[in-house]
Order: sequence, then C-alpha cells, then structure tokens
Amino acid sequence: MSNRMLPSNSQVACHDLTLTATANAIADGCDTNCAIARLSYQGLPLSGQTLSFTLSGDALFSNGAQQLSAATDQLGEATVLFTDTRPETVLITCNYNELQSWDSASFVISPLAGVAISVAVLQNNAPADGVSRNGLRYRVSSLPEGAPVPGAALDVSVTGGALLIPPAGPWVTDGNGLYDLFVAKNEPGQVLVSAEVSGAPEAENHTFLNFVPPPVPVYVLSYTVTRGSAPADGTRNTIVFHLTRDGVGVANRALSYSASPATAQLVVTNPLTNAAGFNTLNLFSYYAGSVTITASVPSIPEVAPVQVTVIFTPVARRYFIANEVIRDREPAGGAPNQVRFTVFSLADFTPQQGVHLAFSVSPSGRLSNATGTTLSNGTFTLDIFNDVAESVRVTATIATEPLTDSNVDISFT
Repeated sequence: MSNRMLPSNSQVACHDLTLTATANAIADGCDTNCAIARLSYQGLPLSGQTLSFTLSGDALFSNGAQQLSAATDQLGEATVLFTDTRPETVLITCNYNELQSWDSASFVISPLAGVAISVAVLQNNAPADGVSRNGLRYRVSSLPEGAPVPGAALDVSVTGGALLIPPAGPWVTDGNGLYDLFVAKNEPGQVLVSAEVSGAPEAENHTFLNFVPPPVPVYVLSYTVTRGSAPADGTRNTIVFHLTRDGVGVANRALSYSASPATAQLVVTNPLTNAAGFNTLNLFSYYAGSVTITASVPSIPEVAPVQVTVIFTPVARRYFIANEVIRDREPAGGAPNQVRFTVFSLADFTPQQGVHLAFSVSPSGRLSNATGTTLSNGTFTLDIFNDVAESVRVTATIATEPLTDSNVDISFT
C-alpha cells in the first residue's frame, strides 16, 4: 500500500506519485522484490522524469547500492528490483522534487535453507494473575552447522486465552539468533505455545506451559500488650494491634473491638490502621477483674478475630456516702422531693470536697442532675421529680469507686 507526502506548492501539487512494492522474496541475495512508482500530472502519465529510490535495512538495488535513480516510461512508471540476504521487512522510498511516496517489502528465509528452532523454558508455573509471566527463549540456527540465524522472523500463537508478551509481532531473533517471548494468563491451566520460522514451516516448536492458581494472601491480626494490668481507678491498659498481609502492614482498615464483661470503657482515637498497619486500643475500668477484648477486621472476613485479656486490680475504697432526705412525699407532678448526699473519708471521716457523683432513679422519675461534684462541706443536694404517685429509689455512686454507693427510698403522693 502506497504512502504519500504532498507538498504545499500548488504547481507541484498537481503531480501525483504512488509507490507499490511486492513482498515475501527469499532472503538469499538473488530473489528480488519489485517496486513500481507511478508519476502523473493532472491525472496524465508523466514520462522521462527521474525518480530517486532509497532502501532501509540490508536490502540492495540491482546496482549493489541502497540508492538508485530511474526514469519513468510512457506509462509514467519506473520499476526497480532489490534483494536482501537477511530476513527482514524494509522500507523503500521514492522521491520526485518535493513529492515522496513509500511502501514496505519483506524478505523471508528460504524454505530450502536448512534452519531449526529450539526453545529453553525461562519460567514455568507462573501464577495465573494476568501479570506474572512464563517465559521462553527461542533459538534459530542453520543446518547442519548450527550457527545462529539473526533476523529470523517467527510466527507465534498460544492457546487457552493466554496473552503473548509482546502481543503482536514482529517477533525477530537478535544478533545471536535468540528471541525471548513471555506469556501471561488470568486463569490457572495449561497452554500450548507454537512457534515456527517464517518461510520455513518445517522449523517449528510446540511447548506446553503451566499457570498455577495465584497464592491466597495471608492476613494476620496480632497484638502486643504494652500494659496489661492497671488499677481499677481510671488508669488505662493499652493494647497495640497489627494487621499484616503476607508479612507487610495493611493501612486504612477499620478494626472492631468489644469487651467482655462490658465493664471496661474502650478508647479508640482512630479505628483505622496507620500506614504500617498498627492500631492502638486503650481501656479503663472502675471494676476490678479481668476483661477480654475481641478484635476483628469487618472488611476482611478471612482474618481470624483475636482475643486478649487484661487485668484491672482492686483499688482500696477511700469514701463512703451518707444520705439525708430533705423533702419527701411531695405530690406527683408538683414540687420535687429532695435528698442531700454527703461524702466522707474512710480514713478520718471528714467531709470530702470535689468528689464526682453519678445519680440514678428507678423505676421512674427525673433528676435535677445526672452527675455532680461535692461542695466544700462534702455535700451535694439533688432534686427528684415524678409525675406518678409511687415510691422510687435514688442511688448515688462515686465515679472513681462505682462499688461505693448510697440508696434512699422516697415517695410521691
């Protein structure tokens, strides 16, 4: 197929130059490919004009050079012949003033020239992941000498939906008669790679390659307890979890935590693993005893959850709470009943300022405060409201000593 470059000059633009070349001549230095150039002016053949031809590769014109000039005949045509001793595809170019046209022509190995093809398996049993490769190294040699044949074109095919790399030719041997071909596949199984030397179909090779299932990534969730025993007074235990895939940290995966019994409070600054796959869990409790933490990765179900147990040690009680009913038996839906709680030191029975209390009421009712801090005289006064005529129980608990409490019953009429 002719390719042309047209000039901008309007005079020259009336000329037309085309070039057509034959292909598949034997690369024996004798067999020729032929190229015919056609020159016309406003559609009419133009005779007696000199055209310049050039060749690429190792091809030569009949004058033994890679440049040749020829004149057009009465049909406006100029014909040139050229040979090659190397199997290859060459480019022939024709020039006339500012006009240029070109085409390609191939030279192949003679079927009569004794050649053989052999193969060495560079890689087999690659994972079928579409990326990993099996590899073959072909060697084309002459017979009977066994000398390497450089520039030999190969025809290659593969079965089983595998991908050749490179996916398309030319597959041509190098200066040592070698060519490395690679194959990838997305599914496990065996494929057949077939190769033959172009122009020498008797020089062929058929090799089976195998693709194995890709390895399943191994996720592991491990942990390190940096503090596993703490007083049950709000002091934190700390566990550092580490998520890995095939030994490498996995970033930006959320971890899920639960505690049994649910007496500990969990503190997670960020549920996502960091760049190295680590995530830190802090927990504290005001109840002495062991707490088992279960950690999992919801987004990766195949990761086995891990459990780790930490201890909260008993803390000596420092306080007790006394209560005094200030107002009782108020009408339901009206003014509140009132209770005053006083916190004393167990050491010297003195009132304690600044102790944090938590309050609750059952079975129903409303509290003026859910929490409170004792005054300088160790007291905190609590109002209790209720819209139902009933008896209720009010409980005060010290936040840092949840087992230290005080209960009082009051009634609404």
